[in-house]
Amino acid sequence: MKNEIKLLALLAPLLLLSCEGNNIEPVLFPRGEGCFILNEGNFMAGNGSVSFYSLETGEIYNELFRTKNSRPLGDVPTFIATDGNTGYIIVNNSGTLEAVDMITMESLGTITGLSSPRQMAISGRRAYVTSIASDELTVIDLDLFEVSGYIDIGCTSEAILISDGKLFVSNWISGDRIVVVDPETGDIINSVTTGTEPESMVLDKNGKLWVLCTGGYMQDLPKLVRINSVTYEKESEMIFGSVSDYPSSLVINGTGDTLYFLHEGIRRMAVSSVSLPSEAFIEPGERLFYDLGTGPAGRVFVTDAIDYQQKGDLLIYNSRGEPEDIEKAGIIPGFICFMKEW
Repeated sequence: MKNEIKLLALLAPLLLLSCEGNNIEPVLFPRGEGCFILNEGNFMAGNGSVSFYSLETGEIYNELFRTKNSRPLGDVPTFIATDGNTGYIIVNNSGTLEAVDMITMESLGTITGLSSPRQMAISGRRAYVTSIASDELTVIDLDLFEVSGYIDIGCTSEAILISDGKLFVSNWISGDRIVVVDPETGDIINSVTTGTEPESMVLDKNGKLWVLCTGGYMQDLPKLVRINSVTYEKESEMIFGSVSDYPSSLVINGTGDTLYFLHEGIRRMAVSSVSLPSEAFIEPGERLFYDLGTGPAGRVFVTDAIDYQQKGDLLIYNSRGEPEDIEKAGIIPGFICFMKEW
């Protein structure tokens, strides 16, 4: 059955997306469950790209943005936020935000001139973009697709998410806190001290905010911190053993009860755990694990940057940590974005 599906995928470019006259438009990748991968490309080369891995065909489809729009995406794409079938791709070093149709990868518009943008959160018809070069969040009007304002949070920013109508923003480079912001007024509601350089964060099924702090490069001990997102109380602090440890890429599964992060392989722990996992769930072997994602049925997706020059790999493991598939992506494959509904 899988071979039949793969054959249909190979024949997909012959299918019609439009019935107007004799216009034939090739399908670049199949609809259905899968994930998009942002390939950062080489710094200053402007060769960032987008790939899609289909769980239905077991195949990867590369260079989607360039193929569809006849131009490169830009220099170091780092993040995708989605709103229905519209995606918003942040391209860090180009300072751009690209709106795309997630079904066809057609560009719907570009905002330029952003200050080293990193990540983005959507609330209603507004979006908030973080920056590692500015103390302000950039506010985007999604209907007009233009910058509508700024919120001064007093520090640079990286990860961002929304809980109960409030923005939680991490002060990553040289920072040690999470800033809580009222998006309506722009007021800072609270600030929670974490550990040095809070790099990634997730919300669990209980509404708890988990923050992974790298410790900075050889500066402080890394920490995994749990924060009550209602009271802003720091409830738990798990400390890594050495300043040479550098954990990253904290993600959570679809049911919100299991955390995964990169640290000498892939670590896995329940949100009820009171200590860090002592062993890797998936050993890296000779691989250079770079970014991480979780998929359906307990699958784990991880990228391998190899040597940061050639095209990297996307690796898929099942819920038992056993290898399921390996596919060749683009140069420095990074952020992974799952599509569950089309």
